[in-house]
Amino acid sequence: MQICKKNVFLLYYGVLVFLSFQVSSSTDTISTNQPLSGFETIVSSGDIFELGLFTPTPDTYDHRNYYIGMWYRHVSPQTIVWVANRESPLGGDASTYLLKILDGNLILHDNISATRKSHTEGTSRRSPQKISEGNLLFHETVWSTGVNSSMSKDVQAVLFDSGNLVLRDGPNSSAAVLWQSFDHPSDTWLPGGKIRLGSQLFTSWESLIDPSPGRYSLEFDPKLHSLVTVWNRSKSYWSSGPLYDWLQSFKGFPELQGTKLSFTLNMDESYITFSVDPQSRYRLVMGVSGQFMLQVWHVDLQSWRVILSQPDNRCDVYNSCGSFGICNENREPPPCRCVPGFKREFSQGSDDSNDYSGGCKRETYLHCYKRNDEFLPIENMKLATDPTTASVLTSGTFRTCASRCVADCSCQAYANDGNKCLVWTKDAFNLQQLDANKGHTFFLRLASSNISTANNRKTEHSKGKSIVLPLVLASLVATAACFVGLYCCISSRIRRKKKQRDEKHSRELLEGGLIDDAGENMCYLNLHDIMVATNSFSRKKKLGEGGFGPVYKGKLPNGMEVAIKRLSKKSSQGLTEFKNEVVLIIKLQHKNLVRLLGYCVEGDEKLLIYEYMSNKSLDGLLFDSLKSRELDWETRMKIVNGTTRGLQYLHEYSRLRIIHRDLKASNILLDDEMNPKISDFGTARIFGCKQIDDSTQRIVGTFVFATYL
Repeated sequence: MQICKKNVFLLYYGVLVFLSFQVSSSTDTISTNQPLSGFETIVSSGDIFELGLFTPTPDTYDHRNYYIGMWYRHVSPQTIVWVANRESPLGGDASTYLLKILDGNLILHDNISATRKSHTEGTSRRSPQKISEGNLLFHETVWSTGVNSSMSKDVQAVLFDSGNLVLRDGPNSSAAVLWQSFDHPSDTWLPGGKIRLGSQLFTSWESLIDPSPGRYSLEFDPKLHSLVTVWNRSKSYWSSGPLYDWLQSFKGFPELQGTKLSFTLNMDESYITFSVDPQSRYRLVMGVSGQFMLQVWHVDLQSWRVILSQPDNRCDVYNSCGSFGICNENREPPPCRCVPGFKREFSQGSDDSNDYSGGCKRETYLHCYKRNDEFLPIENMKLATDPTTASVLTSGTFRTCASRCVADCSCQAYANDGNKCLVWTKDAFNLQQLDANKGHTFFLRLASSNISTANNRKTEHSKGKSIVLPLVLASLVATAACFVGLYCCISSRIRRKKKQRDEKHSRELLEGGLIDDAGENMCYLNLHDIMVATNSFSRKKKLGEGGFGPVYKGKLPNGMEVAIKRLSKKSSQGLTEFKNEVVLIIKLQHKNLVRLLGYCVEGDEKLLIYEYMSNKSLDGLLFDSLKSRELDWETRMKIVNGTTRGLQYLHEYSRLRIIHRDLKASNILLDDEMNPKISDFGTARIFGCKQIDDSTQRIVGTFVFATYL
């Protein structure tokens, strides 16, 4: 009889829970008579956004925190766009939480029994409420909208399809708005939301599993005259530059062509907002790493795609090279150096040769009033204006700009970008040098001695040469020229013969033996075509670093996009491994193995041409805190199964039994549909059909630091 009653009770309880979820999912409103408890949710009328209790903590954690938040209804994995109680996480039993309308406010309560209260610290926000089943219940106010509203009983909280949670004084759409989540955002800027002057509105999460306020915030700063700035714990971290110019730059992105994405800058009411096509999903996110990202939901791939991220390189980070430091992203590390006439000043407590945070100081002090100063032109500069150090003249010719700076002893530098004159009266920050024939000329004030130093050295050198007897000098030069010419001639001949011999040997090694047996028509590309395809192995074309050298993206004359692996001259992979990789990939044909399209051997250059994989390697997704979100469990299983099928083919079904010997995440490439393909067969071994073991004298694989073992 007790079992029967228990079953009836469980059935009754299950029906109640089911009905409560049905009710919660059918409304977009929280009212006085309709609160939200436990894991109940409300959904916007268009079934776009959902609000309720969530936890970002993985299931593997013993302690889990809960938050009231908002997310996209039909986006997986769950994408949180707003969090109410960021600084006051909920713990313990989620069924005790209640989100309700009280005294004209939306309030999050935690109903705590006296038993649980005795184990919990702090009672400042708790007050006894009622006796329930012998236990005294306490209400703890965890979060509140905190508005001084009317005591109307008709106050409602409504979730709209825009992602805005609105507290209004009545059920009608014309009722007064008392509070809205768009005015209190978390880390996400949704279409229709506004960035207002002087407010740090969008603040990153502390980590991917902790939504509490992190290190980076986005604001519209009035002091910097319409600049969007990212702050790193109250220190300027990144600036967009003139806001109007930055907003105009969005029009240049191909991904935005044909969309209805537009930004509106309202200086009268001092805010920025943006709008999009209602059928698409865009969002701007302040990431945990300090990057401000524009993302769009890709329906076919079922993932978020990053269209723009700022800052996208170190030189865009505010003050990365300190005062009077020039940053050039194309330079070998460190990218910073001091402007001419300056020397690096070490930061206190730092002896790092790559650390330019302390900036640069003058080698020689200025003596303006003695007219001993001159201006040094520095070309190809990106003029990043900082209103705290640079004055902007909206009109003024180059001559006007120069004369103003010459007449003002506090002027450190000046420039003219064709539209306006810029004058630096204090230390110059955020100086960037671009490629040749780009940017503008920056005129830096220096002591005459600094500018003339190089010229003086050249003059002294020429005077020194005039002391040497002309005849002796002529005879020495003639003798040296003969020896140099003879040496160059012999060396050139030796190098030419060696190159021809190496090319012949390489071609014979590659074109003989196993490649002929493969019965495949291999495409041989000359080095010139590959140089054109990769823009002379441009750094911008570099996809990553393979097992034996860098990999570049290229486009062949027929328009096909390919990945080109360039064997490093310092690599341990020689011709044997190179031939091994060519031969194996030719013989192996499987949808989960990378396809080789061609090769090239000229002189010291050895290159392999593969099919291009748009999603690059698996490690690029696994170890990136943002991209890893694209790897839902279905995609992960797809990658695991595909990799397994590729290995099974190598071990059991191919014409040759192949042991890869260096399988890792970086050697698993992903195409545009996230299909995995195994690559890098340079160290693979061929086994006989019945062979189960082998011995080798060569160590292969990937070196790992002992601390990770």
